[in-house]
Amino acid sequence: MISTADGTEESRYLRLREVAERLRVSAATLRNWVRLGVLIPDGEKPYRFLPETVAAFRRSERGAGTSKLTSRANKCRSKVHHFRGPCRQAAAAFRSLRPGLECAMYLAALKRLQAAGEAEFDESARPVRFLRNSVRTAMAEWEKRLRKPPGERALRFFASLPPMESEESLGELHPALTSVGHRAVRGAYYTPAELVDAALRFGTGARNFLDPCCGSGRYLLRAAKLLNLGPDRIFGIECDPIAAELARINLLLAFPEAEFTPNIFRGDALAGRILREAHGGFELVATNPPWGADKSGQEESFARFFRQSLRFLVPGGKLSFLLPEAALNIRTHAPLRKMLLEMCRIETVELLGRCFTGVFTPVVRLDAVNTPPGEDHTFRIVRRDGEMVQRQLRPAGSDEYTIEPGVTAEDLALIEKIRRIPHRTLAGNAEWALGIVTGDNARLLASEPEPGARPILCGRDILPNRLRPPQRWLRPGTLQQSAPERFYRTVPKIVYRFIADRPVCAVDREGVLTLNSANLLIPRLPGWSVELTARFLNSRLTGYLYRKRFAACKVLRKDLERLPFPPLSTIEAGEWLRLEEDAFEERIFVAFSLCPEERELVLRSFQ
Repeated sequence: MISTADGTEESRYLRLREVAERLRVSAATLRNWVRLGVLIPDGEKPYRFLPETVAAFRRSERGAGTSKLTSRANKCRSKVHHFRGPCRQAAAAFRSLRPGLECAMYLAALKRLQAAGEAEFDESARPVRFLRNSVRTAMAEWEKRLRKPPGERALRFFASLPPMESEESLGELHPALTSVGHRAVRGAYYTPAELVDAALRFGTGARNFLDPCCGSGRYLLRAAKLLNLGPDRIFGIECDPIAAELARINLLLAFPEAEFTPNIFRGDALAGRILREAHGGFELVATNPPWGADKSGQEESFARFFRQSLRFLVPGGKLSFLLPEAALNIRTHAPLRKMLLEMCRIETVELLGRCFTGVFTPVVRLDAVNTPPGEDHTFRIVRRDGEMVQRQLRPAGSDEYTIEPGVTAEDLALIEKIRRIPHRTLAGNAEWALGIVTGDNARLLASEPEPGARPILCGRDILPNRLRPPQRWLRPGTLQQSAPERFYRTVPKIVYRFIADRPVCAVDREGVLTLNSANLLIPRLPGWSVELTARFLNSRLTGYLYRKRFAACKVLRKDLERLPFPPLSTIEAGEWLRLEEDAFEERIFVAFSLCPEERELVLRSFQ
């Protein structure tokens, strides 16, 4: 065992899949946590994690009681079932009798019809009378699709079911009997009623409605009430055959006086064949789409549902989606945001936090109109601490089309002002190198000096304009990834943290190696010394610009190359370098012509 700097012990650094196994989540979920800054790796890709970091994470989550390690949005391997409230008795009977999921939900639908007065049964639970022909037809068609008629165990399960009197009974029971892993593979999670109602209120006045991934029909049922729509105006598409049958029954029960065939279409709304004749025909599309399921290239399923939903809408039609908060600013989703910002008029982005049972990812509700935005269009960003207004413009100088809830109209104006001032950048004016990936930290890293071992910096050793003494030493051996030796031996050079929300860097004058949590650059900006470049990168204005423009938890070369540096002569650079810290910050403000209000805006962001 190797003793680390803080006194704990580890056998080796952990790979991403090893950490995923320890935390009982999928590798995809772990990558998402890294993107969100929830769990910090010890360097760039391929991700490596310190065992003590993983252990501390486990302890913090257990202590916080968030169930993050046992209930998860992408826990694909889980066989756990959630048993809640009135479903607990039925779930226990399902687990012991094992009637099969589709048979169980078919029987639950019969029980729900019985509670609603729509059906009567004989002693063997066979329906002897249905109140409406449309209900009889729907249940008969479902029964034909069962693999075999309900047997003794199924009848015992039917007898154990509670009365199923609520309109949400079937919608609650289905996920309660479905494993977390099965739902995660489909990317499906079921939506709290208050979130559904908020989405539908945005569509008040719509004369028809579509949910393209309707599940058991929660959006459809609420649309009937809140939008006052008849059954011929409500449409749903669902790829899960059981959920589609439940949606049919629920919609029939929502209109007890009518004989009709529900407009529920079983299949994949993304396939393009379903409801093709209805493209461009709906005034409101609202849904909680699957997240992360059925990826196509680099675009996740919710982005594909968004694109398809726009095809279903009439010009000027309204759309309301529940999305992971990462959709607002993660680079992977930049194509979705580009389409949204250029083709739709955003009305509201509401930050909802973590609102799905067993799902860690924070949620946003996005309301938009299917029409291009006007040049000066603004939209609301609603947070728990209040509201703000943002212009629907691509943030200046960004190719990511980020929608950053922390970026105000004042921020955008200041970013644009700075962008227009003549400046230089590090693009083409620096050499860059990544830190070393050993591939086997247990074998190649020592926690104290050894003969032949060389000191190596990691991210935690880097402070603004200052380096801590290295806490690790690199033993001789074959490395998985390393830049040419000259990069590490060059002095002076700038080393910077990889995991941070703003540049944190210092000047290395001793030619120390860096681990992959600490990268390096050798600047060549005309007029700028290495030390002055480092001080500028650590400045408050630079940190402000990085946070507002890139909204990331990693410091990447492509972002550093976009930061503006004012042109300086050799004499000016020498004067800047001699300034004390406060005077140095003030000189930067003057160089970019910041007024007192703009300076206060920058300083306030660090409070």
